[in-house]
Amino acid sequence: MTKKELIIVKLGGSIVTLKHAKAPALRRLHVEQIATLIARNYNPAKHSLIIIHGAGSFGHIHAHRHKLALGTKDHPEKLYRAVENQSLDAVLNTEIATIFVAAGLPVTGMPTRTLAVNTSGKLKSLETKSIRTAIAVGAIPLLHGDMIFDMAWGLSICSGDVLVSEFARIFGVKKVFFASDVDGIFSKDPHTHKDALLIKTTTLREITSGTLKLGKSHHVDVTGGLSKKFTLFSNIPSLKNIYLFNGLTAKNFSFLFSLEHFFGTTISIKKGE
Repeated sequence: MTKKELIIVKLGGSIVTLKHAKAPALRRLHVEQIATLIARNYNPAKHSLIIIHGAGSFGHIHAHRHKLALGTKDHPEKLYRAVENQSLDAVLNTEIATIFVAAGLPVTGMPTRTLAVNTSGKLKSLETKSIRTAIAVGAIPLLHGDMIFDMAWGLSICSGDVLVSEFARIFGVKKVFFASDVDGIFSKDPHTHKDALLIKTTTLREITSGTLKLGKSHHVDVTGGLSKKFTLFSNIPSLKNIYLFNGLTAKNFSFLFSLEHFFGTTISIKKGE
């Protein structure tokens, strides 16, 4: 029996929500299109999936305004805003799961705060038994960036990027996918610079060493932006490539299952450099 390939995909907050909105706003029609496309190409005999989504406008506004990345500590107002964020994140997770299930995919929402614990803003533990079991029975876990309990800071942020890197490490994944609102990594922010050039291929070493200069995100990002995102993927023995593509074009989600016509940025993980 051929071993099924485990695919991890991160849906950026700007893909599933209107990230710049002043109130929580789901991109419902677009998420429906994504779900339909994935359902059309997903073969449970060949693939297993873990889907992780960003909080977008459901979580980033509070997180930035109240500096929740620094933890709630003993601040009553921050504690209230953190648990309010949890509720909003749960609403988004449920909405997305419901849309995927309606498309015929066995997606199950799994709140990150029930599986992960931080210490001083860094991931301390991540329970994976329920994730493993869900995958084994053929379900598709759907997790998200969340406010989780922190042994030193009360509550702090666990980003979706951290989850992607940890699951890649734990499950021995060879490739991971990031769907954002641009085609990949550019020489400049393509939203503000018309002369920005798409960088089709690079290496993790070029990014983490600073050889390749990355610009700041054009949206508010409370979890560190592009450079910090990719340092998470150092020292994962199984990982071969990271793929970034434009998730605002629903048909691009076929890239998860076939890279024949991939368009975006490929980051190769060259071992021993």
